[in-house]
Amino acid sequence: MIVATDHRIASATPGIDLHVRNKRLAGEGAPDPDKVVLFVHGATYPGSVVFDHAAFESGSWLDYLAAHGFDAYLFDVRGYGHSLHPSMPRTYPEHGGPYARTSEAQFDLAAVVDFVRARSGNARVNLIGWSWGTALAGGFTAANNGAVRHLVLFAPLWLIRNTPGMTMMRWAMAGLPPSLAPGAHLSDFRVISKAEARQRWVRGLSASVAEQLMPQAEFDSWWNALSSIQGKPGDASQAVLAPNGVIADLMELWAAGRPTYEPERIRVPTQLLLGEWDVDTPVYMAQELFSKLEQAPYKRLEVLARGTHSMVLELNRIELYHRSREFLESRFL
Repeated sequence: MIVATDHRIASATPGIDLHVRNKRLAGEGAPDPDKVVLFVHGATYPGSVVFDHAAFESGSWLDYLAAHGFDAYLFDVRGYGHSLHPSMPRTYPEHGGPYARTSEAQFDLAAVVDFVRARSGNARVNLIGWSWGTALAGGFTAANNGAVRHLVLFAPLWLIRNTPGMTMMRWAMAGLPPSLAPGAHLSDFRVISKAEARQRWVRGLSASVAEQLMPQAEFDSWWNALSSIQGKPGDASQAVLAPNGVIADLMELWAAGRPTYEPERIRVPTQLLLGEWDVDTPVYMAQELFSKLEQAPYKRLEVLARGTHSMVLELNRIELYHRSREFLESRFL
């Protein structure tokens, strides 16, 4: 039987606390120090409903690893899911500046890693990041290799290449005064409609393939779970709110050739996983990042068939779960 516990811990920022969830097998005693794992979510959706949603009438990724003997954790970055800012629990100001920048999220991740390690006898954690979460997990590892055992980066974010549209945007922004810098005009949070999210998820796929990978009924169930904790107050359309800090960072840093961390500093075994139909973090990002893992004692890049950027919740998600588990259970010399 899997036992779940929820915790609230203090972040490094006074007044902000974080939601952490743990799942493990009942009666297992002290956790295996090689099998402590922490999930790090992406830019829009919280860990609570990405890594622990029982899709297709089966368990979540968190359940899967717990069932295989892992001491499995997830958390929500400030402003996401259950880690809402205490001074604005369900309503958000519109012009306070982008909330939850990468630097702030890194503080949250560090606090959660400290909490997890304290509960597991100071074991090194295995980190699994998704999308923006790969930048957080990669950045933490680069600065704290001794605290990390293995690193799994699913749909890894890397530098955004110069498309014609991106080149024009940079040219236009080059002459802006500091007060009008790329992220300065952004509000704290952005609104994502259900229809917009569905369209973005399956873009580039035929209607029949989209319905196979993520049937509308499954999407509806998942969106209901999401909107219950991250919904826009009073919005009957079930729109959700997400912090804009990552959007500001994408515009000011990633699209300007300035990554938020140095993968060359990562010195732990690292796995890069990617769905073949991922158009948000396309394969060139994983390939360029892979080439920069110069100090990793072992590295692996795998493209998984019939999956999108959100393969974690799709029909073929079990292959993703399996490949990551196999890597985490391996020892590399």
